[in-house]
Order: sequence, then C-alpha cells, then structure tokens
Amino acid sequence: RAGAAAPKEDDEGKLAEMEQMAKAMGMSIDEYQLGMNARMRMEEDINGLRLTAGDENVKVERDGNSPPQHLVITVTEEGKSIGKEALETKLVEILKDASEQSKKGREAAQGNMMQYIGEQMKGMGGPQ
Repeated sequence: RAGAAAPKEDDEGKLAEMEQMAKAMGMSIDEYQLGMNARMRMEEDINGLRLTAGDENVKVERDGNSPPQHLVITVTEEGKSIGKEALETKLVEILKDASEQSKKGREAAQGNMMQYIGEQMKGMGGPQ
C-alpha cells in the first residue's frame, strides 16, 4: 500500500501536477506522496471497519464512514414482535451506539495514520 500514491514513470503530467501540489503546500514530493499514501491507508481502514450493535433480533452493521457507505439492518420476526414503537426506539438506540463505535474507529484510524507518518518521516530523515 505504501507506494499507491506514486505516479507511474510514464505519467509525467501526473508527476508535474503532484510536484505543483507539493510545492503549493511547502512540501517535498516525497512528503506529499507520504501524506497521500497515509490518507489512502486511513480511508481503507475506515472503509474496512465493520461495527455491530444490537442483539440477535435487532442488529446494525456499519462501516466507519459518516454517513456510512456500508449499513446493514437486520430485524428478525422475533424483533418485529416487540411492536412498531418499541422497535423504532430500539433501532434509534442501536444506530446511535453503532455511530459512536464508528466515531471511535475513525479516531483510531486517524491515530494510526499519524503514527505511520511519524514512522515514515524518521526514515526520510524528518522530525523525530
């Protein structure tokens, strides 16, 4: 995953564009690519999260995005048997719980991204 943001050697236009972006941000091309790679890694981590809340009768599964790109709500016949109002209340609680878990997952992914950048900067001779 580390080199995913690197342009292919035959794509000189893309390389020139990346050099312009890096210069505009006061970064070297290596620092810019590191930032792009770190961001891509974080997005993959967040997309890959699968957080669940609820029980076997009423359950929510979602990813770490806000709003979620992956959202599965499962309600069994037994879950439906509690009645419409009780089910609505339960779903709201479960969705809130899953959303809180998602927020914590995003924060962890951001922390991992910062750690990755720090580790890579050491290898580049950057700040420790």
